[in-house]
Amino acid sequence: MIESQPTRSWNLLTEPILRVITNQGRKRMNLPQLLAALGHDEVHHYEGIQRHQEDAFHVFLSYLSSTILARCNLTDPVQDEEFWRLGMRALTQGIGDDAWSLVVDDLTRPAFMQPSLPLEDHVRVTPLGNDKVFAHASDAMDLLVTSKNHDVKSAKAIHSELDSWFYTLISLQTMSGFYGRGKHGISRMNSGYGNRPIVELIQNPRPGIRWRDAVVRLLDYRQTVLADVYGFDPQGLVLVWLEPWDGRTSLPLSRLDPFYIEICRRIRLRRDEDGIYAADMPSESSRIAAKELKGVVGDAWMPIDLGGTKSREAQALTLSPQGLTPEVLRRIIFEDQLHLTTLHKPLPHWQERTLWMTISVLVRGQGKTEGFHEQRIAIPPKIQRRLFGPPQQREPFAELSRSAIEYAGRMEHRVLKPAVFAFLQGGSEKIDYDRTTVNTWWSRLSKKFNAGWSDDYFPWLWSVPEPIDQEVALRDWTLRLRKYALETLRQAKDTMPQHSGRRFRSRSRAELAFRGLLYRTFPLLKEVEHAKSTTR
Repeated sequence: MIESQPTRSWNLLTEPILRVITNQGRKRMNLPQLLAALGHDEVHHYEGIQRHQEDAFHVFLSYLSSTILARCNLTDPVQDEEFWRLGMRALTQGIGDDAWSLVVDDLTRPAFMQPSLPLEDHVRVTPLGNDKVFAHASDAMDLLVTSKNHDVKSAKAIHSELDSWFYTLISLQTMSGFYGRGKHGISRMNSGYGNRPIVELIQNPRPGIRWRDAVVRLLDYRQTVLADVYGFDPQGLVLVWLEPWDGRTSLPLSRLDPFYIEICRRIRLRRDEDGIYAADMPSESSRIAAKELKGVVGDAWMPIDLGGTKSREAQALTLSPQGLTPEVLRRIIFEDQLHLTTLHKPLPHWQERTLWMTISVLVRGQGKTEGFHEQRIAIPPKIQRRLFGPPQQREPFAELSRSAIEYAGRMEHRVLKPAVFAFLQGGSEKIDYDRTTVNTWWSRLSKKFNAGWSDDYFPWLWSVPEPIDQEVALRDWTLRLRKYALETLRQAKDTMPQHSGRRFRSRSRAELAFRGLLYRTFPLLKEVEHAKSTTR
């Protein structure tokens, strides 16, 4: 007699699927065990997770835990395994452990991060149905599958560990944008071609400490979101995959808990003799009906842009292909034309210790990814009262930060660029800024210049003493910029192609152009040079 296969496989609530490095070494844990271990700060890191998945997983755990605590009228994230298991089962609205299992054979029932499918779609979850929608490796259905220049390549994990599928489901379902017809994105970003920056102020990067601090602040933030205009239901749907999805219907925010854990794709994991495979069913509409809100749906990790567009309409912050530029980082840290949440602010007992503003984002284009960017900016104790104190204390600091960025732009475009072009064009009397080849060379040099001063920007800013003398501080900053510009010009002369017959002329013209434009653009430096010459 042939035994029938189980209808449910790999229950996250009871089976040790997750590989975790702890204080006691390598362990396998179920999800409630992991939350209990995080509460006691026993977790070093998660084995098998990709870097671009880590923040998505942190957000998932934090929203899940804070919702369970809120519904139990509790505030302490340090709880035991059984508490978390009961709390997660309570969120399933009577559906049971299917909602927490990686594979459920019955397609009329949900699985973890996977909605139930109508009967007409059932034929498509077998390889004979439509082999174009299948992935036999967890990384083949991940966020990076359309990228061209990532260290992480797709479809390498043919024999994927179970937790690899788990992390991939979370990152795909909670971070994806629009990837073509039938593949819509999440509600927590501005448009399908946007991205979802994860921004958080932390006191310690250890997973347990970061998670506990996030949960405590989320419980406070939850009341703010419920009191706002979104119309969330405090007893609404948390696990969006519990609701059947035919690909045509969308859920209004009024049906959802403010910390809803969303899905955006109709994915089902299946198993055959070769292991697990994934089917991705197309959908005609987004799962959450919030397009008109432009990503402003109360996400605790998302800064809201109040003035970054011509429309001046509030919208979720969207990063350009340039990624985490100093200007973007400056705006976030100084809350410049942005609205930040409690996760971007310190708790009262965080004084007298260095904090970090962490930012990560997968920048997306139209049908492609532009790259994964991350940054962690240290904020020393002496700086925190300037940043998080009253506006009158922060504004002189913010003004200096804006001026320093502006000066860097002037140095690049008004001084360095003309000098480099003069060199690359053999010292011609008239510079042609439209030559494609020269612009390609300039692009490389521009990146080197910007990389140099960008690394120096925040350490220099933090070093400026109080009270701030804007003129003195900017003079010092300009001298630093000059150093990076001169080094970039030297690299151009040493590494870039040049006219052999005009070698001396191109070099001398470039140096003359640099010096003349430098003093014309920054007359304060001429005063510095004059002061030096008169004291000799």
